[in-house]
Amino acid sequence: MDGTERARGRSAILSLLGGRGAALSRTQRALAAYVARHYRTVAFSTVADVARAAAVSEASVVRFAHALGFSGYPALQKEIRRIVRADMDGAERLTAAPAPRDDGPLTRVLAKERENLAHLAERHEAAALAEAASLLRRARCVMVLGARASAPLALHLWFALDKLRLPVSRSLSADSEAVDAVGRMGREDALVVIGFPRYLRRLVELAALARRRGARVVAITDSPFSPLSGDIALHAPAESASFVGFHAAPLVLVNALVEAVVDADRDGALAALKAFESIAAEQGYFHDG
Repeated sequence: MDGTERARGRSAILSLLGGRGAALSRTQRALAAYVARHYRTVAFSTVADVARAAAVSEASVVRFAHALGFSGYPALQKEIRRIVRADMDGAERLTAAPAPRDDGPLTRVLAKERENLAHLAERHEAAALAEAASLLRRARCVMVLGARASAPLALHLWFALDKLRLPVSRSLSADSEAVDAVGRMGREDALVVIGFPRYLRRLVELAALARRRGARVVAITDSPFSPLSGDIALHAPAESASFVGFHAAPLVLVNALVEAVVDADRDGALAALKAFESIAAEQGYFHDG
């Protein structure tokens, strides 16, 4: 890991710890300083390990996690692990992955994706989903933005919104054309930006540009501590056991957003789908078995 990636990871940890200093006790502030310095070790340490290294009690570590807004030390550690893995390149991720077991690659992938889906279900954000759907329904123009690994998710969302006849465009690469398109956005427009570790710097910059232009931004990412931020944030775990992205949970979240858009105007959705089927039949889109 190079110096830039270490700096990015430390910045993410400071963001995780920041804003709560005044509310922390002296012991908790010392713990925060320890975690900031040694977060890559903490990511894979037990409560006892951290307590011993920081010269505090195990109860203090648990209270520290609660003070940061987590349900306990495991939840805090999971977020720190996410930050560590977000900094890893493909080779580092593959090296850090568990050794292959006899149950085969499909079983390993399914186990991790089931874990991601379970975490998505546990932290279901119904209010944010409804707010995002309402925003997309009201917007003069909607742009869906994703690049590299998140491009298929962006294409999937664009296709569904287009089928519902929303005024939607897409950009599947964060290039100069995407910059031009975002630069033309205004207060009546909405940008949906989709990104997961490793976060593309250009996606973060384009989301910031859209907000400077006055557009509303919906960020679909993996954590409240992701560098991708928006007026509305939707989170889906995407922890991977390999060098490729594990995007079953993000895809489920995208589909839930589509369903929320339908729920916001079911009559309009039905009319749009009927219009699509009429054109499809006229043009012979689909093979008749």
